[in-house]
Amino acid sequence: MSAFEDMPPLVVPKKRKAEDIPALREELEVLAEKTKTARKKLKAQGSFDAEFWSAAVDVERKILEKTRVTSIISLSEFAGEESKWAISEEARNLFAQMRAQHRRIASYTAQTEALSLSKPRRGFREAFIQLFTTSRMGLGINTGMGKRDSSVQSNFRTQLLKDYESLDTTGKKAWCPVLHDYVPIRYVTASHIFSYRHGQAAMDSIFGHRRPPELFSSRNGILLSNVIEAYFDAGVLAIVPDLPDRPSHNMLAEWVQKYIHDYKIRIIDHSWTELDDEIYTSNGLKWRDLDNRPLVFKGKQRPAARYLYFHYCLQVLRRTWKAGPGQAAAFTLGEELGKPVWTTPGRYIAKNMLRAFVEELGHDGENLMLGARCSQGHKETLLDIFTNQIAKTAEENKPEGWTEEDEEDSQDEDDSEDEC
Repeated sequence: MSAFEDMPPLVVPKKRKAEDIPALREELEVLAEKTKTARKKLKAQGSFDAEFWSAAVDVERKILEKTRVTSIISLSEFAGEESKWAISEEARNLFAQMRAQHRRIASYTAQTEALSLSKPRRGFREAFIQLFTTSRMGLGINTGMGKRDSSVQSNFRTQLLKDYESLDTTGKKAWCPVLHDYVPIRYVTASHIFSYRHGQAAMDSIFGHRRPPELFSSRNGILLSNVIEAYFDAGVLAIVPDLPDRPSHNMLAEWVQKYIHDYKIRIIDHSWTELDDEIYTSNGLKWRDLDNRPLVFKGKQRPAARYLYFHYCLQVLRRTWKAGPGQAAAFTLGEELGKPVWTTPGRYIAKNMLRAFVEELGHDGENLMLGARCSQGHKETLLDIFTNQIAKTAEENKPEGWTEEDEEDSQDEDDSEDEC
């Protein structure tokens, strides 16, 4: 099976005349209002039963329709040919969002059907509810957990600066391991690798319980210049072990046994239109120059390989789902996986979850199974988390139809972002 068979369906927009755009914008405003109303009804539900998840399907369908209309407006306002629009970054992000939203509808529908027949296992129910409701990556339903203390994220940043020994002697600049340079500290982001918005229950389900929990650990974080962090979750680049494409067994063994692991950047989307643009630095460095560029850290602290592997898999899926209509021939996962980009084995992610993810990608993703650990969980959890993160991109970027009231609703659940 190829990576493009059985992908979530793609709604391909049709270009409209300029005089049709005002009516489309009005349609978008109506959809935004309907979505807000449906979301409020969903929040009023007393329990997470089949009726709740049926209502969640209705909400997600409205969100998908908003994305579809947004794509029509985007194409209609594009000055060039439709084929040129389809490979633009804006269009490709919309394709990924629509595919993710389709899959969320399928997940909510499956949960509705499961609850209509029998009660799911308790552990699955806990992880699923947190993932799809209280998480900002999901529906954003307030279940009494309250706002997250903003000091937690501030402490996370402070801990990363300390553990990674990132501050210069003045304390006003911090080291970026990708740029190999100190950056004014206000332009440095303390980024979670596994997003805190998925929650600790989801992290434990995928990676296993760890004590102490690592959601806000330095092992789940990295300090990046804002300009690099902006593309950290864009399906463009990933952090992988610093090894050749096809390392020898001795190289693999040596890397695994090292106390301090070495990593590098790999570009996984060689069709990205900004590859030859200069990064905002003083040395003329371009995005293309980051491919195979080693990460340089100041201290001995490193991110845990399991979270970087999770991030790598997420970027591969995002890269896949960004492919537009008719682009299957131009892109296969062999471009990234024919020569495995992540080459080291490890017990990172529950085996059955990773298998479900690989099946989503097709046979070209089989190399990703080298990161499987023997324990099991609900097989769809990993893919559901990836789907949530990709689907939420639309709201993070505040697209057409995103209202101030939507913004306030989200902030009611969590005031802060994944960065500080």
